[in-house]
Amino acid sequence: MRRTWRIARWSIVIALVPAVIAIHAAVIAVLALPYDRAQLAPTSEPLALVDRRGEPIATLAAQGADRLHWTRLGDLPAIAVSAVIESEDEHFWRHRGVDGAGVARAVWLDLHGGRFGGSTLTMQLARMLIDDGAPRGGAAKLRESLLALRIERAADKRAILEQWMNRAYFGNGAYGFEAAARLYFGKPASALSDGEATLLAVIPRAPTGYDPLVHVDAALRRRDRVLDLLIARGVIDGATARAARATPIAVWRHDPPSAAPHFTRWITGQLSAAQRRAGGTVHTTLDLQLQRTIERRVAERVAELGHRGLEQAGVVVLDTRTTEVRAMVGSTSWLRSQLNATTRRRHPGSALKPFVYAAAIEQGASPASIAWDTRDASDAYFAPAGGVEHGPVRFRQALASSYNFAAIAVLEQVGIPRVMTALRTAGVAELPGTPRDYGLRLALGAAKVRLIDLAAGYGFTVKGGLVGTPHGITSIDLPGDSPGDPPGDSPGDLPGDSPGDPSGTPHGSGRWLPPPALERRVFSPQTSWLVMDMLADPEARRPGFGMELAFDLPFRVAAKTGTARGFSDTWAIGATREVIAGAWAGTLDGTSTQGVVGMDAAAPLVRDALLAAAGGAALTLPPPPEGPDGVDPVEVCAVSGMAPGPHCPRVHDHVAHGRAPTEPCTWHDAAGRLTYPDKAKHWLARHPRP
Repeated sequence: MRRTWRIARWSIVIALVPAVIAIHAAVIAVLALPYDRAQLAPTSEPLALVDRRGEPIATLAAQGADRLHWTRLGDLPAIAVSAVIESEDEHFWRHRGVDGAGVARAVWLDLHGGRFGGSTLTMQLARMLIDDGAPRGGAAKLRESLLALRIERAADKRAILEQWMNRAYFGNGAYGFEAAARLYFGKPASALSDGEATLLAVIPRAPTGYDPLVHVDAALRRRDRVLDLLIARGVIDGATARAARATPIAVWRHDPPSAAPHFTRWITGQLSAAQRRAGGTVHTTLDLQLQRTIERRVAERVAELGHRGLEQAGVVVLDTRTTEVRAMVGSTSWLRSQLNATTRRRHPGSALKPFVYAAAIEQGASPASIAWDTRDASDAYFAPAGGVEHGPVRFRQALASSYNFAAIAVLEQVGIPRVMTALRTAGVAELPGTPRDYGLRLALGAAKVRLIDLAAGYGFTVKGGLVGTPHGITSIDLPGDSPGDPPGDSPGDLPGDSPGDPSGTPHGSGRWLPPPALERRVFSPQTSWLVMDMLADPEARRPGFGMELAFDLPFRVAAKTGTARGFSDTWAIGATREVIAGAWAGTLDGTSTQGVVGMDAAAPLVRDALLAAAGGAALTLPPPPEGPDGVDPVEVCAVSGMAPGPHCPRVHDHVAHGRAPTEPCTWHDAAGRLTYPDKAKHWLARHPRP
C-alpha cells in the first residue's frame, strides 16, 4: 500500500509540474508584458468604393475600430451599456479581466453540455482584438484570458467598456453600437429611445439569432428579459422598463448613401474581414454613367407595365472579354426593394434552351438538324392538350423562335446529364440533385438560376465556348496609398500574405490585386459560333415572335428571352463581342402578371442596356472560326434539313466543318410533293395539311 501511494503521489506531482510551469509563465507574461494601450486606438479608415473612372460610389464604415464612427462611452445610451454589463458580465466592475466564478460555471457547463462560455467582457474584447479565426476551445480561452489580464492592467474599466461597445459585432456588417444604430434605425446612437437602445444591446450575444431584420420577435423577447433583469438588479425602475417596451420599434436596413446600392452590397459581401478592417479605396468595374442610364430605364419600364401586374426589374451588364460588371441595377429603387434581382435565384423559363441545342450540336447535330415540335415527340413528356405545335422544324428556327416541344425533344436526344454538366461548368446553375429531379422540363427552366450567372454563361456564344466568373473589383488601395503607388509584390498578394491568397490580413499599406480571372470551356468554338449565329438570326425569330421586336437593333446581337410559368418571371439576354446584357422583370412574390412575357418586359431593357453601353458605336459579333476545323456554309432543304434535291425549297445555313448533310432529301418526291415521315402522322392528324 505504501509503495502504491508513493507511486501515485509522484505521478500526481509529475503531472502537476507542467501546470505549475504554465501558471508561472502566465503570471510572468501578465506582469512583465503589459498590453500596449496604443493598440486599442481606433485606427481603421473608412472603406471607399469608386467606379472605373474614379467617381465615388459609396463610403462605408470600416470593420472593427473605425476611427470615423468611434463613439465615446459617455455619448452612448446609459441603458444600453447597463444592459450589456448585466446580461453579459454582471461582475465586470469587480473582476480583473477573468471571472473565476464564471470560469468554474463554464467548465461545469462544458463538461455536461459541450458548450464553452464564461467569457467576461474583457475576454470578449480580447477575442475581438485577436480575431484570427481560430476554433473556439480550451486553448483559445486560455489565450483570451491572458490577453484580458494584460488589457486590465493597461486600461481602466470605462476604457474597456468603450472598446467593447465600439468593436462588438451587431450583425449585417455592423461593427460597434453607433454603426448598428445607424444601420437598423437610421439615426445616431444618442438619438435612440430606451426601447431601441436595449434592443440593440442584446444582438451581439447571437447576431444571427437576434437579427432584428429577420428575427425581430426573438430579439424583442430577449430585450424584455434583459429589461426584467435590469429591474431585478435595481438598475432601472418598472416605469422605465414599461416605457421602453411601449416604444414602437420600426426596424429596417438603412445602408449608407450609395450611387449604386445593390452593387455596393454585392461588392462588400465579397470582401474579407481583413479587407473590411483595413479600409482604403476599392476600385470597381462599375460604370456609373451607364448605371444611371439603366436605372432610369428600369424604373420607366416597370411603370409602363405596372397596370399589367409587373412590380420589379433588374439589369446587369458585363464586359464580354473580362466578365467585369459594368452595371448592376437590382430593382426600380433601393427604397422600394433592397432585394437584388440580379443575384436572386428564379426560374428562367426558355432562357436555358441555348445550352440544350449547344449540347446537341456538340454531339454532331447542326442548325439544319430537325427538332420535332410536337406533343408526342417524347414518350417521357407528353402533353395531351395545350401548347402550340409547329411540327418538324430546323434547329435554327426552333431555338430562335423558342419552340417548347422542340426543346424537350432535343433535350431527350442529348440526355439530361450532359446538359446539367454544361450548366454547371458554365456556372449558370448549381443543380443539386439528380437528373430525375429536373426531368425534361429542364429545357423549359426547371432549375433556378441567378441573372448575373446566366448572363455570364451566355458568354460562351461570343467567346468561342469560354465563360468567366462575374467580378467587380480591380484593386484595393490600402490606407497610405496614393493612386500612383506601385502594385504589391504580385497579383492576389497583400504584404505578409501567402501568394495568391486574396483573403489574408493586410499589414501596413499596399495594394491588393485580385487573382487573374480564369475562364472555363463549356463548348467548342464551332458549336458556340453556330449557337450564336442562330440566336442572332432575326428572320429565324419572326415565326415565333413576329415583326418589330426589341432585338431589332442597328447591329446583330445573340439574344434569347424566357418566361416562367405564371408570367411571374421574364428574362432576356443579349450578347455581343463587347458587352453582355441581362434583364429580369416580374413579381418578387411569384404572383402572376397579366400575360407579360419576356419579349415585352425584359427584352426592351436589354435593348436599352446594349444601346447605352454602345454609346453610339456599333456592337459586333465574332466571325466564324477559321481553319480546317471551322465552320462551313451549306445549302439545305428548308423543310427536312437534308441535302436538297431538285424540287426542294433551299436555304443557306452553316455547319461545323465536315458535318454537311449528305443524304438527299426524302421528303420531296420528283414532282415536288411533300411527304412527311411516319413520325409526323399524329401531328398531321391534329393539323391536317391542305
